[in-house]
Amino acid sequence: MNSTKLWALMPMIVLLAACGGPQESASIKEAKAVHEQLTRIGSELHDALMVAMAPLEDNIDSAMMAGDTLLAAELAKLEGQLDRIDVRFHDWSETVVEIPGQACTHDHDHSGHDHGHAHDGHDHADHNHDDHDHSGHDHNHDHGAQLPEGLSDEEILEIQQALKMALDSLKADFDRILD
Repeated sequence: MNSTKLWALMPMIVLLAACGGPQESASIKEAKAVHEQLTRIGSELHDALMVAMAPLEDNIDSAMMAGDTLLAAELAKLEGQLDRIDVRFHDWSETVVEIPGQACTHDHDHSGHDHGHAHDGHDHADHNHDDHDHSGHDHNHDHGAQLPEGLSDEEILEIQQALKMALDSLKADFDRILD
């Protein structure tokens, strides 16, 4: 075969190679859509949690300085509840697994996210940050869990759906606390 015929066939060979690859199953497409929801909802929940927690420390201190121990105790209780949601969120986030072949595109920047804050002047009886340290929080895109080899597309979808159900439950608990 001469080189002219070979060059004439090249575009067709390239087209066949590009179109002949394996198609994604409906389950994998749905799993990717669920994973994108996990990313979006998880980010929104974490941001809302940080916004809700940010003023509590100063508000507790102000209430204590004003001698309003009842308000300080209520705020401390709220802070404890939100802190437990935060711990659960980070435990959940360690279980999030990527879809095989899908690049990790979500943002893990949690700069300024410090749970090591001290409560000068007051003591929260059941509010202990010692069991979790989130200082730094750079999230180096190393997800805590990896999918085992050999899972079917349907099993991958089921895992993503289970992660979504857990996140929805966590978000509902957060919303209940703020209501």
